Amino acid sequence: MDSYNWDIYKRKWYTWPLKRQGEFLIEELKLYGDPIALSWFPEGSMPSYLEKYIYKGDLKLVHCQFMQRARFRKEVYILDGIYSRPDPPVCNGDAYIGLTDVEDRLIAGLTHSRTDPSSGSEARLGIFGSPTASIRSLNQSYWIVPPIIKYFGIAPLSECPFDPDVVTIIGNPRQLTMACRALMYFTGKGVEGETGPGTCSSSWVAAYLSGEPHYTLGCHGVFGTMGVDPTEICLSIPSEQVPTLCQVLELWKERGKKMFTEAPPNELREYIKAPYEGPFKKDDDLKPGYIPWEKRLETPYKSWKDRQKENR
Repeated sequence: MDSYNWDIYKRKWYTWPLKRQGEFLIEELKLYGDPIALSWFPEGSMPSYLEKYIYKGDLKLVHCQFMQRARFRKEVYILDGIYSRPDPPVCNGDAYIGLTDVEDRLIAGLTHSRTDPSSGSEARLGIFGSPTASIRSLNQSYWIVPPIIKYFGIAPLSECPFDPDVVTIIGNPRQLTMACRALMYFTGKGVEGETGPGTCSSSWVAAYLSGEPHYTLGCHGVFGTMGVDPTEICLSIPSEQVPTLCQVLELWKERGKKMFTEAPPNELREYIKAPYEGPFKKDDDLKPGYIPWEKRLETPYKSWKDRQKENR
């Protein structure tokens, strides 16, 4: 195996090597954290020089939690679907990505609709109101069945040691809107999005299997288990499309296209410019009996950041 020439299969990224892609996307999209590079390795397909990244540490996490560590701590992981998994498993994400078997109760529509009476757990409502609804959802989901993947690679894009299959960008809607618009700038093809039980299924696995970018608003797991901020969404892009994304963003930068507008949102804006009629002054507060929005609430509205500060 030592004489096997793995380099013959390495992709040439030409003027957009992975490090440049990652650093450029962080800068131009104003990302909080690194884009996350993902790679799927069936048996016998992983280069031997990557074996040093196979994770055998003490942390027992699902793959999306390792993704957050790569995003913020620039750590690299190769997961085998066995050593790093919590017992019992926290979710079915590792099964969606093809590392492990999909459990029988999930296939039967039970995992996401009701608890197992024989487990001793109390009855509680699930993601779906019936096994039928859960099965219908599974038939629309993206997952790799059977589990043909031996290893799953996770790394920050700016320091990625392997050729990624998919790059996942996590950011706010405005940032990812600009990424989507750059992706469709020359193709005209809209970016599709689905929101289902698993962000891993409806975003990164969807991009892997379909060859098209996929975004999702999230799921219980991505906000709870993975710890993504509630103001963020996930956009996964087939890696071969990322250089084009970067090229379009660079073109916009060179030719003076504004990436973001900073006008105040919602009721903070004093007026809306109406075409052909000049500025329109917001006069709702002048009408008799009008109550400003912030005074209609029983308690003052607190942003997510304000609530985080209180919990520290």
